[in-house]
Amino acid sequence: PFVGTWELVPAKSDYQFGDPPTRGTYKIERFGKDYRMTMAWTTVHGRNLEMSYEGTPDGVQYPLENSIVADGMSMTRVDELTLDSATFKNIDQIAHARRSLSADKNTMTVTQSGKTPDGGDFANVAVYVRKA
Repeated sequence: PFVGTWELVPAKSDYQFGDPPTRGTYKIERFGKDYRMTMAWTTVHGRNLEMSYEGTPDGVQYPLENSIVADGMSMTRVDELTLDSATFKNIDQIAHARRSLSADKNTMTVTQSGKTPDGGDFANVAVYVRKA
């Protein structure tokens, strides 16, 4: 039910760390047992950014290549409506993301939590609606 293209609803999103994007899309594709996540967003300064990664939802930590932020990632399918991922640096978990679908599967809430550079905790909540 996660597969599709999702559009950010900035007015329903809440960021404790960093500036929320002014717009964004979140595309989730499935290839066999793997997911590919592609996020594209526009910053408050008008800069367009994109990021993508792939993961297997088996709870196992896999190495990340070409990342300056993290060196490992795991993904877990918690239940039909919940998909988690975690990123690691030097075996320590540095961030967690939970994707939760609404009962009708047309709204996805992504809650990202982790540590700020000064060691504080944060949670950013982004709400998306299904486009396709």
